[in-house]
Amino acid sequence: MHHTKPAAGMSPRTRRHAPRKQQLAMACCLALAFPLAAQAQQSTQAAPAEQSVETLDTVRVTGIRAAIATAVETKNESTSIVEAISSEDIGKLPDISIADSISRLPGLTMQRLDGRGQVIHIRGMSEQFAGTLLNGREQVTTGDNRGVELDQYPAELINGVTVYKTPDASLIGQGISGTVDLQSIRPLSFGEQRIVVTGQGELNSFDQLTDGGDNKGYRLSASYVDQFADDTVGFAIGVARMDAPFQEKHYKSWWWANTNMWGAPQPGKPADAIALQGAEAWVKSRDTTRDGVMAVLEFKPNDRWHSVLDVYASRFDQEEWMRGAMWSNDPWFNGGAVSYSDVTTTPYHGTPVVTGGTLTGIQPALRNDNNTRESRLFSAGWNNEFKLNDTWTLSTDLSYSRAKVEDSKLETYAGRLGGVSADFRVRLSPGFGYYALPDMADPSAVYLRDPQNWGHDGRLEDSHQKDEMKAFRVAVNHVIESSDFLRSWDAGVHYSKRTKEKSAEVYFADLPGRTPTLIDPSLLSSPTDLGFAGMGHVITYDPRALLSRYYNVYISESNDDLQKDAITEEDVKTFYFKANLDMDLTDTVRLRGNAGVQYIRTEQTSEGVVIQQNQNGQELVAGSAGASYGDILPSLNLVADFGNGWNLRFGAAREMMRARINDMGARASVYVQTSQGGPSEWRGSGGNPALEPYRANAYDLSIEKYFGEASYVALAAFYKDMDSYIYTRQIPWDFSGYDYEGDQPPASDIGVLSTPANGTGGYMRGYEFSTALGGELIHDALDGFGLLFNASYTESSIDPDGPGIGSGTDTFPGLSKIVANATVYYEKHGFSARVSQRFRDPYRGEYGSIFNQRTYRYTLNERTIDLQLGYDFPESSRLSGLSILFQVNNVNNEPFRTEVSSGTHPDLFFPEEYTEYGRQYLLGFRYKL
Repeated sequence: MHHTKPAAGMSPRTRRHAPRKQQLAMACCLALAFPLAAQAQQSTQAAPAEQSVETLDTVRVTGIRAAIATAVETKNESTSIVEAISSEDIGKLPDISIADSISRLPGLTMQRLDGRGQVIHIRGMSEQFAGTLLNGREQVTTGDNRGVELDQYPAELINGVTVYKTPDASLIGQGISGTVDLQSIRPLSFGEQRIVVTGQGELNSFDQLTDGGDNKGYRLSASYVDQFADDTVGFAIGVARMDAPFQEKHYKSWWWANTNMWGAPQPGKPADAIALQGAEAWVKSRDTTRDGVMAVLEFKPNDRWHSVLDVYASRFDQEEWMRGAMWSNDPWFNGGAVSYSDVTTTPYHGTPVVTGGTLTGIQPALRNDNNTRESRLFSAGWNNEFKLNDTWTLSTDLSYSRAKVEDSKLETYAGRLGGVSADFRVRLSPGFGYYALPDMADPSAVYLRDPQNWGHDGRLEDSHQKDEMKAFRVAVNHVIESSDFLRSWDAGVHYSKRTKEKSAEVYFADLPGRTPTLIDPSLLSSPTDLGFAGMGHVITYDPRALLSRYYNVYISESNDDLQKDAITEEDVKTFYFKANLDMDLTDTVRLRGNAGVQYIRTEQTSEGVVIQQNQNGQELVAGSAGASYGDILPSLNLVADFGNGWNLRFGAAREMMRARINDMGARASVYVQTSQGGPSEWRGSGGNPALEPYRANAYDLSIEKYFGEASYVALAAFYKDMDSYIYTRQIPWDFSGYDYEGDQPPASDIGVLSTPANGTGGYMRGYEFSTALGGELIHDALDGFGLLFNASYTESSIDPDGPGIGSGTDTFPGLSKIVANATVYYEKHGFSARVSQRFRDPYRGEYGSIFNQRTYRYTLNERTIDLQLGYDFPESSRLSGLSILFQVNNVNNEPFRTEVSSGTHPDLFFPEEYTEYGRQYLLGFRYKL
């Protein structure tokens, strides 16, 4: 049994097709009926016996079923509503990444980035609303906000995960959506020596897509656990290395509109037709290397003192090569030089849309990009527990967490001289478009230049980030021996100081005199094939090798670039008290749980660019701003144990989550917005260091039935009343005092300032069904088979654009109304097999955009399938201790798909991005001593 921390306690917008809630409800009802039938069958085979928590302690199974049994035990024994994952053994979590494993839990799913699981969404809310802990301690992140990027943590080094869906007063760093607690091994609890070595080879189903990339990789890990000095000293260390290939084929439609409605006709295009106004296609090859080490030193010389020191460090390096083509063909590009001929249209919801023909006059920009990223993560914690006597226990915890990130993104452009023609076909459903471009790999016809008139011939951005947290906690526990209901109480104080620094330098690269230049053929690589989008081959080279030879590089920072520089600091003091309850209500009903309260005092400041009043009005200056606020957060968790495996859980709590760090940054910019033929207007944007948190009142109810060795059925409901939400507001603003550098300033000093602000929210509510079933419950012939299944339905009244302001079609970021996971497995006589499918409804996802900005995009539903096959050699074999494992991730090559509304017909949605990542094949071994 692994060590766990003691338990303390419609689509993203209005769609054309409504979710089929009735089918989901019917499936849940059928599954709820199944355990009753199974239990009845069992009762004919054996005399009835009282089902209790202790029953699970007698489980003596291994492998997949052992992991399920331990996870079910954690869920059953907890006083909070939790979900759990347990490793089958040292370094043997069921998936190749932590995010993959967690995303299979009820009510959870993951958001894919570059084809891999990176962040987790809990109960329809994005990663920004979740807390992430390592051994109970809040962690910093390599991301640019609060959401922790879980790909920084090797699955081989994590022994278990507990996801808290209801708050616990003694848990620090909780989120509104939930709290993920990653757990390392405790060597004294493990109780035996163990040495484990694993290795896997990895292959991406796409061949090498472009020069510099690879489709092959590997994973290696080793772990050692032992106990010394009569089991008073325990030590564990694990190291893991991953060299993984990621590849993608990408196509994107830029935007759709009938520009005739704006007084801008396009030659050759029917006046009543919508047309695509630009497109891109590229391939990426990405090599990701991650080295991680986790070490634990445990000391327990007697029953009075228990000390644990754990350290985790990782180094994550990534290099990416991107080659592709992109262009704009709107009526404003190059003075309206683009025209249509031989146009075909297709009716789309009653509106004609251009889906084929010939474009003349486009000037594709051929991109050769190289991006590098270096991430360094370090986390350490030292926990001491002193048992002062039989009823009093004092504990202290000292921790430190740091993340450093260095990003470098270089893009260069090339193209033919003048415009070209291309026959094209575009789809009105997700998929690759088709553009028959002329030869874009001819070294005598393709020049380094700026075909799209972006104002420079290349761009380099180097960004830096450091996220650091120091924390200390002291707590006491007092056992109450004289009470029939209050068993003990906990009280404590926690202090943390978090500092997040972000800065960036932006450089433009220009050719001498901005004169188009041919590339020395000796510097060219094999052309990159974009045939999947009909574009043929494009010229290929190493952009960093050309940078010093062909370009003049100079710093050039716009207002947007300057807004990335900020230092945000948070001093947080948390005081808490929790009463632990356990009583017998009747002879058959036991009530346990906890009731507690936290008081959190937050002091936040941000240094950067702020708006300051002067004698002439206002000006942008370097400075700082901030806020101070306090929150009282009561919480209640109750479990009514009716015996025979039946539990009824109830939770109620006040919850909070501090604002996104980007939104809190001291950053501001001022500019003048001009429109064709219309008046100019002052505009401004920036962060808001005075933002207060998201706040919610939450209620949870869950009914659970546990039976068999490792089986259960649960049905849960939750409701969150978010009375405080953060929106981007458009505020009238007096811009007097700012200098205008153009010929004619705006007629009025009153303009619009765009900034995050607190406002009222709405509700989040949903239902969750989950089950783990062993085949032996149905019939002895199905012994070894099993099923894990969960499904959830979530909905929200919150419009992220603001109450009474939004379009009514945007939804809460990360909200998929329906999320479902299913795993069918077989394990017997050393053989194991499992097939898993993960499904999520469409959602509004948050992604990185150009120039390191963040953007929201409408992501379509995903259905991914994974496969695992394994064999463990028996103890009687000379190969005892050896296991062979074969895995296929993304068996169905599920694409990433987004869509976008038309600029002139906002009720019509068109395909936007379509990206394929291929399948991941892994073949490897595991050997334990």
